[in-house]
Amino acid sequence: MLLSVGTRPEIIKMAPVYEALSRIKGVELFLVHTGQHYDWEMSDVFFSELGLDEPDLNLGIGSGDQVDQTARVLHEMGKVVENYEPDAVLSVGDTNSVLGTALAASKLEVPFIHIESGLRSYDFTMPEEINRRVADHLASLNFAPTPRAFSNLNEEGYPPERIVLSGNTIVDVVEKMWSTIRRSNILKELGVVEGEPLMTITVHRKENADKEYRMLGIVKALRELDELTIVWPLHPRTYKRLKAFGLLSELRTLEHVMLIEPLGYIDFLRLLSASDVVATDSGGVQEESATLKKPCIILRDNTERPEIVELGFGEVAGANPSSIVSSVRRFLYEEEVRRRIEGLPNPFGNGTASKMIAEVLWRIWDLRSLRHESPHFKGGSPHYVAFKVEGRSKSRGMTVSQFIEVTGYEVIAIYDPSGSSLPFSPSTPLMDGEIVRVRGDPSNYPKLAKLIGG
Repeated sequence: MLLSVGTRPEIIKMAPVYEALSRIKGVELFLVHTGQHYDWEMSDVFFSELGLDEPDLNLGIGSGDQVDQTARVLHEMGKVVENYEPDAVLSVGDTNSVLGTALAASKLEVPFIHIESGLRSYDFTMPEEINRRVADHLASLNFAPTPRAFSNLNEEGYPPERIVLSGNTIVDVVEKMWSTIRRSNILKELGVVEGEPLMTITVHRKENADKEYRMLGIVKALRELDELTIVWPLHPRTYKRLKAFGLLSELRTLEHVMLIEPLGYIDFLRLLSASDVVATDSGGVQEESATLKKPCIILRDNTERPEIVELGFGEVAGANPSSIVSSVRRFLYEEEVRRRIEGLPNPFGNGTASKMIAEVLWRIWDLRSLRHESPHFKGGSPHYVAFKVEGRSKSRGMTVSQFIEVTGYEVIAIYDPSGSSLPFSPSTPLMDGEIVRVRGDPSNYPKLAKLIGG
């Protein structure tokens, strides 16, 4: 099996999957690093800290614009897949590396498996939204980190038997490394006194870093929040843009703002764990904040991880300085809000995601069987029907697999009586009051109508 990583978050999230798969006898792993993140601080240090083997191959893609970088990953990964002929290709996330890898595997008819699928921001100005949508629909098997992500794939018509609700592997990493994290000396090295008000901020997305007015808004908020010590590990892109906008020198005059080089993962998690508030435009940092029960201010206008906001772990503030300041101060000073966060369940799982992923892949002994087998419909289009399971309906109590066998229609979504989407598997029974959405060949409709009373 070929495992592909390209960036800091991918290395972090793939590490526990690699470890879990490596424990299975008879599974041969080949780790490829595309080199999208290519320097020590953003890449190599994470292999050593996470106990991940050095990659078997580094493609050395490097930086570049969206089209060029994706094209180079596609071209180089295509050659790797052709040469090594893996049974499947596995990627995690939503970067250009993931998209290029998904395209290469799919073009060469090798099953592509996508971890962290189903996330949606519905904002197509974000390159990541394009990447993850295409990767999800090219995948032969998708591992969704949350029920919402599972539901998104259902709603888009993705075959439910090819979706597994796994949780997010970031939780596995944080829980495994907790004892190591506690031994980090980063707070002492930075001169940060634990217990005094502290905020960590990260900014790296081009929709922030490349737009002067947004960076101005973020810097203005930091200037006002002078009751906090603010630590900002600067991403290389952000450093260059702050300097170009003339904001770097201003930030260096603020005594309460500490600009530092990118941190290794252990030190970064230690910093997060000591923070009272986290401000970020990173998806991974949102997940880490929730796992560590730290309130998170999202420096974007939307998030593909809505569970953060819905449960109360954080707020979307964008780059508006007044929104950022008010959100930070609410989480900093309202004790009731902070206590509530401490009691919230982690929406990203319980630390068993990588184990589940490995077990599912092991059960699918012949990974080549995951090749896409698209159904064919008369007239080229499926027939969609939604119905309610109620009363004496013959569908009541049937499992999803039994329903498919009897009607020839595929179950693509199940909703509870309140309208919330439910994750399901072939063995899930259809219960009273649920709304079931199905699709199938129109020629099978008489069988369906007989069962549901249509």
